Amino acid sequence: MERVTNRPIVLVAVCWIVGYAAAFAWAFPLLGWRTAILAGLGCALAGLAKLPGRHWLMPLLLAVAAASYYEACDRSNATALPDLSNGTEAKVRGWIDSAVEVDGDKVSFVLLADSVAAMEEGQQLQRGAREKLQVSIRLVEQQEQAVAMGWGRGDRVELSGTLKRPEPARNFGGFDYRAYLTLHHIHWLLQAKGLAAVHTGVNDESLHNATFLSEPMMRLSRWNDELRSLLAAKFDELFDEEQAGYMKSLVLGVTEFMNPDRFQQFSRLGLTHVLAISGLHVAIFVGGCLGLMRICGLTRERALTAAMVLVPVYTALAGGSPSVVRAGLMAMLALYAARRGILKDGLHLLCAVALLMLLWEPYYLLDVSFQLSFLVTAGLILGVPRFSRLLPIRSPALNSAVSVTTVAQLVSFPVSIYYFNTLSLLSWAANFLLVPFISFVTLPLGSIALPFALVWQPAGEWIAWLADGSNRLTFWLVDKGASSLTAQTIWPTPSLWWVAVYFLGLAALYATWMWHLQSARSRLWPVTAAGLAMAVLLTAAYSPVKSSYSPSGSVSFLDVGQGDAILIRTPQGRTVLIDGGGTISFRKPGEEWKERRDPFELGKDLLVPLLKKRGIHAIDFLVVSHQDADHIGGLQAVLETIPVRRLLFNDSWKGNASSKQLFETALRQGTELLGGKWGDEVQVDARTKLTVLHPLNQQPEAGSELPVEEDQNGASLVLLMRMYDSRFLFTGDMGEDQEHSILEAIQQQSPDHDVEVDVLKIAHHGSKTSTSEEWLAYWHPERTVISVGVNNVYGHPSPLVLDRIKKAGLDPLRTDLHGEVAMIVTKGGIRVSTKFPYPT
Repeated sequence: MERVTNRPIVLVAVCWIVGYAAAFAWAFPLLGWRTAILAGLGCALAGLAKLPGRHWLMPLLLAVAAASYYEACDRSNATALPDLSNGTEAKVRGWIDSAVEVDGDKVSFVLLADSVAAMEEGQQLQRGAREKLQVSIRLVEQQEQAVAMGWGRGDRVELSGTLKRPEPARNFGGFDYRAYLTLHHIHWLLQAKGLAAVHTGVNDESLHNATFLSEPMMRLSRWNDELRSLLAAKFDELFDEEQAGYMKSLVLGVTEFMNPDRFQQFSRLGLTHVLAISGLHVAIFVGGCLGLMRICGLTRERALTAAMVLVPVYTALAGGSPSVVRAGLMAMLALYAARRGILKDGLHLLCAVALLMLLWEPYYLLDVSFQLSFLVTAGLILGVPRFSRLLPIRSPALNSAVSVTTVAQLVSFPVSIYYFNTLSLLSWAANFLLVPFISFVTLPLGSIALPFALVWQPAGEWIAWLADGSNRLTFWLVDKGASSLTAQTIWPTPSLWWVAVYFLGLAALYATWMWHLQSARSRLWPVTAAGLAMAVLLTAAYSPVKSSYSPSGSVSFLDVGQGDAILIRTPQGRTVLIDGGGTISFRKPGEEWKERRDPFELGKDLLVPLLKKRGIHAIDFLVVSHQDADHIGGLQAVLETIPVRRLLFNDSWKGNASSKQLFETALRQGTELLGGKWGDEVQVDARTKLTVLHPLNQQPEAGSELPVEEDQNGASLVLLMRMYDSRFLFTGDMGEDQEHSILEAIQQQSPDHDVEVDVLKIAHHGSKTSTSEEWLAYWHPERTVISVGVNNVYGHPSPLVLDRIKKAGLDPLRTDLHGEVAMIVTKGGIRVSTKFPYPT
C-alpha cells in the first residue's frame, strides 16, 4: 500500500479509467452529475478524515465518480433534432468547424449548425439548434473544385440538402459508422448536390470578420489549417507524388495524401505508428529545439521555457490527434518539471495527462489511437527497465533497442489484433530495423528540408535529395516484407476478457522468470509452466477450439450492397466464400476529375476486414459464380490479403480487365483453378458437399481454352450444397431460361430427384428475369434470401418476384432490410439470425 500512496496520481488514473470502462460496459441510468459530485466529495472527506478502510473506500468512490461523470457526459451527447425523420429535406446555417477536404467530386467537412429549417409534410419548421453535422457535397462541375478549395474553418455557410442518420453496421462485427460519429458528437449527415445548394460568405469581408469575432478559436484553427496546407504543398515541390504523400504523413501527420497501397504495406508490417505523429516525433522535436537553443547560447532555463512554448505549436501543426496531444502534454509537463527541478517519474506524467484528456473528452477512452498511445508508453516506462535486465546483451544501445522493440510489440499485440486482426511475423524485425532508421534519418531530413526550402529552395532540395534515398530504401524493404502472405497471421477479434488475461499472463511470465533468476534453488519448471500457459492462450485466440460435442456449420449472406457475398464455415472448419460483391462505377469519359485518391473499395474496406474479424486464416474454396463486377469486384482484395487454396469458377471467360487481373493474381499466389460444369461434385469436408447444376456443357471458341461469355449472368455457376441434412441452393445471376434448362436436365437424368431445399438464394438480386413460379414450385424452399442493395438504382427486388415468393407462402429474408442473414447449421436443422429485425 505504501507504493500506491506514493503514487496517488497513478491510483486516481487507474480508478478513473475503471469507472469509465464500467459505465461503458454496463449502463447505470441512476448515475449522473449529482452522483459524481457526491462521490467526489465523499472520496475527499474519507482522505481528509483518515477514515478506517479509506485505502479501499477511496478507490471505490473514485470509480463511482468516474462512472457517474461518464454517464452524465454520455447522456448529454444527444441530437438537438430528435423528432426529424430520416431523409428530411432541410436548409441549414452554421460555421464550418473542420478543415475542408476536396477529393475528386466530393467535398466534406463538419458544420456547426445554429439554425435548421426542415421540411416536414410540406411545412417548414424553423428551429435554432446547435448541432454538429457531417456534410458531404457531391460536385457536378469540375470548376466547383476550385471554389470549394477556397473554403475554410470558420466560414459562415448556408446549405440545402438532405438530413440522414449515419448507417449502423450492416454485418455482424462490421464497422459502425453511426457509433463512430456519435463518439465525435455527430448524429446527422447532411448531403447536398452541387454548389448551387451552398451559399457561403467566404468572400464577404464583413461576414468573415463577424464570424471570426464570434469564434476566435476558429480563426486560430483556420490559420493552422492554412499553414499545414502551405507546408504540405512545399513537400509537393521537394518530392515526387508518392514520396510527398509519405513525408506529409511522417512530418505533418497529413495522412490523406499517402498512397493507399503503400499505407497498406506499412500496415501489414505493423509500422503505421511511424506515420502518425506520436511521442517519438515530439521527443525528436523537443530534442532538436533544445540543441539548437543551446547552440544559440540560451541558458538551460530559457531553452526549457522556449521549448515548452513551442510544443503546443508543434502539436497543433501536427494535427492534434489523441496521440499527439498526449505526447505534447507530457512534453510540456516534463519541461516544466525539469525547469523547476521537480521532475517526477514518467508514469506520474503519463497518468496526469491521461486524467486531463479523459476529463476533457471521456470518449477518448474508446479511441484506438489513445489506447495504443498510452498503453505502449506505459509499457515502455514499466517494462523496458525490467526486460532489459533479463537480456544477456552487454551493449547498452543494442540492449535498449531490443528491449524497446520487444516490449512495444508485446504490449500493443492484444490491442492491435482486437482492432486490426493482423500480425506479421516480420513485424518485430521491421520495427527493430526501420523505426530507428525512419525516426533518426528520414524524419530529421524531412523536417530540416522543410524550413530550409521555405527560406532558400535549393538548400531544401539538396536535403530532400538525401531524404529521397532513405525513402527509396524504406519503400524497398517495406515492399519485400509486406509482399509475403505466409508472413501474415490473421486473428479473430478476441474478447476483452481474453485481453485482460493476456496482460495478467504476461505479468505472471515475467514474475516467474525473475523468481527463477533470483531463487537460490533455481528451477525452470515454473517458467516453463507460465510459458506454456501463454502459448495455450495465444493458440486459443488464433484458432478457437470448437466443441466436438456440438459441431455446427454456418452460412452467412453478407450485406455487400448491390452484390453477392456468401461466407460458409463447415462443421469441420473449412471455409468457402461464394462471390465478393463489388463497387460498380458509372464514370464516363471526361469525368476523370471525379476520381478520388482512395475511393471506397468494397473488398478492401468491407469484405476483407469482416473476414479477418472472423478469423478466416485461409479460404479453402473461393467460388466465382460469374465474372460481373458486383460479384468479383471485392475478390481482388481477398486474393491479395488471404491465402486461397482453390478457386472454383463457371468454366468460362468474360475477357475483361478485372477478370484477367483476378485470375492472374490467383495463379501468382499458387491458387488451384477449377472450372465447374454440370454434375461436378466437390467434397468440402465429410459433412459438406457441393454439386454443380450449371453451367451445362459448353463448347469453347476455336483457338480458345475456355468459352467466351460476355453476358455472364446466363453462365452463372449454380451450386447445390448439402451440409448435414440441410440443403442450400446458390443461383448467382441466372435467368428463367437457365432455370428451365436446369430443371429439364435434372428430370432427364434423375426423374425421382429429391427436390426440396431448405434455403434458396433468389437469383439476380430479385430481378424480374428470374425466379419463375415453376422454379419455386420445383424446389419448394423453406426459406428464401435476396442479396440486394438499399435503394439500388435497378429497383431490385422486383415486385413481380416478391409476389411469386409470397404466393409460395414465404417471407423473403433481404439484406437491404435485414442486413447480414446468418444461419447456423446443425444436425437438428437451421437457426437463423439477422443483423436487423424485420422490418427496420
